[in-house]
Amino acid sequence: MSRSSAVRGRSAPSADLVRRAAHAALLSFEKTPAAADLLVERFSSKDFGARDRAFLRELVYGVLRWRGRLDFIFGQFLSKPNVAPPVREALRLGAYQLLFMDRVPAHSAVDGAVSLLDRRNLGWARGLVNAVLRKVAEHEVSPPESREDYLTIWESHPRWLVRRWMRALGEEEAQRRCRANNEEAPVVFRVNTRVSDTRSLAAELASEGVATQPGCADPDCLIFLPDESAPGARFSDAAAWREGKFVVMDESSSLVSRFAGAAPGESVLDACAAPGGKTACLDWAAGENGRVVAGERSSRRLALLQRNCARIRADARLLRMDAMKPPFHEAFDLVLVDAPCSGLGVFRRHPDARWRFREEDLAAQAKRQKELLQGAARAVRRGGRLVYSVCTNEPEETGEVAASFREPGFVPMLEGGALPEDAKRYLQPDGSLRITPGDGLDGFFAMRWRKEGGNC
Repeated sequence: MSRSSAVRGRSAPSADLVRRAAHAALLSFEKTPAAADLLVERFSSKDFGARDRAFLRELVYGVLRWRGRLDFIFGQFLSKPNVAPPVREALRLGAYQLLFMDRVPAHSAVDGAVSLLDRRNLGWARGLVNAVLRKVAEHEVSPPESREDYLTIWESHPRWLVRRWMRALGEEEAQRRCRANNEEAPVVFRVNTRVSDTRSLAAELASEGVATQPGCADPDCLIFLPDESAPGARFSDAAAWREGKFVVMDESSSLVSRFAGAAPGESVLDACAAPGGKTACLDWAAGENGRVVAGERSSRRLALLQRNCARIRADARLLRMDAMKPPFHEAFDLVLVDAPCSGLGVFRRHPDARWRFREEDLAAQAKRQKELLQGAARAVRRGGRLVYSVCTNEPEETGEVAASFREPGFVPMLEGGALPEDAKRYLQPDGSLRITPGDGLDGFFAMRWRKEGGNC
C-alpha cells in the first residue's frame, strides 16, 4: 500500500500539535458526525501553516476513509475489542500513519499516538497503545477471505452498503466501486469560459508554479498536479484564482452543468445552489444577456454561495429560498434542482459520508427530493426545461425519483444537451445521465424534462 508524503520536513512539536487537533476532530466525529472538511476547518489552529493544514487534512480524511481496515488490523493485537473512544482514535491515528504515510517514521507515529493520551487522564493506556502499534508496525495482517468481509473491512465500507451493491451490481462491480471510492480525489479546475480557456489557463498557472493536466471527460476542466516537494502549497495563491478564472469542481459536476444545457440569453434558476460551482457554469453559459438566479435555503450555505460568486464575478441574483416553495411562477427557461442527497457517489471526496449515512435514510432523502422537484417545477415556463441531479447512484434517489415525477406537461428529454463527445457514453436510453464512480470521475445522476406548451 502507498503512503503519503504530506509531512516531509515537519518539526516534531508542530506534528504533535496537528496530531492533537486530528485526535480532537475524530473524537468529535464519533460524538456528532460531521463533514470531514468542516472538521478540518473547525479544529485547524490559526497558527497552522500550509504544511500543518495539509497534515491535519491527511490524518482526518485518511482515518475516516480507512477506518474499517485500521480497526481490523490493530484489533488483531488487542486482548479486549472494546476500548475507550480516546484510546481507539489514538490507535487509528497511529495505525494510519504506520500503514499509509511512508514519510512519517514509525517511532514518530507510535510516540505521537501515545502522547495523545497525556491530557486525558489515560496514562494507563499509554503502554497498551505503544505495544499494539509496535505490533502493527512489525507484523503484516492478511485481509479477510470472503468477498463481503473483504469489501466491508479491507475496503472500509459499511456492511449494509456492501451487501446492497453486491446484490445489485455483482461482486466484481461492487469491488470496483469500493476501490474507486478509496482513491485519492484530484482537485479539478473548471475554467471560466467567459474570460479564458483551458490552454491559456494551464499556461498562466504554470507560470506561477501550478501544474495541471487535461481533464478526463470535460475539455473545459484541468486536473491540479500537487507539488510533492511542497505539500500544502495552495493554488488559491495564484492570480488566476483571485481573478475568478476558474472554480474547483469535479468533472462530473461540470458535465451535469453542461447536460442542463443553459443557452445564451436564457433565464436560469439554480434552486439548490451552494456552494456555487454549477451556478458559475450556468452563468457562463447564459452569457451577458442571460439572467441567473441562485437560491439557497440555509443562511450558512447562502453566505458560502455569496463568497464564491463574488470571487468569480458571477452575475447571478442570490436569494434565500426554499426550493419546495419558490417565489416564482413559470418564470424561467431552465430550472436546475441539484438536490441534497446521500452523497454515496462521492465517497472519495467525502469519506465521512460512509459512516454518517444509514440505509433507512434513503427513503427520507427520496421523499424530500421528490418534494423539491415538484416545488421547483412551478418555476419553469412553458417551453422551458427542468433538470434534476444528485451525487449518488442509488435507485431510490435517482431513477425512482425521476420515474415518480409526473407533473402535467413535463416530458423527458432524450438528447444529450451540450455534452462533449467523450461524455455521451454516460447517456442512457431514457435520457438520463448516469456517471458511476471510477475512470477519474465522481458518481452522479441527472434527468431533464421539457414543459410543453411553448417554443423550444
